[in-house]
Amino acid sequence: MDTFRKTDIAMKLYESIQNIIKFADTKINVLSVINGIATSYILTNFQLIYSINIYSKLLLALYFIMFIVFIYYLLNTILPRIKSISGNKISRAVYFGHISERKEVQEFVNDFKKLNDEEFLEDLLTQIYESSKIATTKFSYYKKSLITLQVQFSLFFILLALKSFT
Repeated sequence: MDTFRKTDIAMKLYESIQNIIKFADTKINVLSVINGIATSYILTNFQLIYSINIYSKLLLALYFIMFIVFIYYLLNTILPRIKSISGNKISRAVYFGHISERKEVQEFVNDFKKLNDEEFLEDLLTQIYESSKIATTKFSYYKKSLITLQVQFSLFFILLALKSFT
């Protein structure tokens, strides 16, 4: 397979991975909204729920612990950190962070013009790998946040039932 064909396939793969990363961000935002609605209800009715009995106090404490855990996973989903593996050997012409490290636009233009097909493909493949690591990290934390939200919702419905029956 020639370099042009490899680059074309790699670019499609890169775009696909970028879309997967956007999808993870969208999904965590939906969970955040759902969590916000439930937590707003709990905060609005805090005094009433807190005063029901000792179980309501314990459940509220557990709810807020799970809320903090959820926020931790949410932030790690939104802001994944991976150790960059791209050293100075590659051209660094694909990732916006690498591009913006140049002091002047002309420096980037000159670097890009000097690239041959193989160097560009190597940079693109490196970015595919790093983006894949980011996507994996995002979905791992998303899954943990989803589990945390499920526990929170279980507590929410128990608290709602306690409030309803008092």
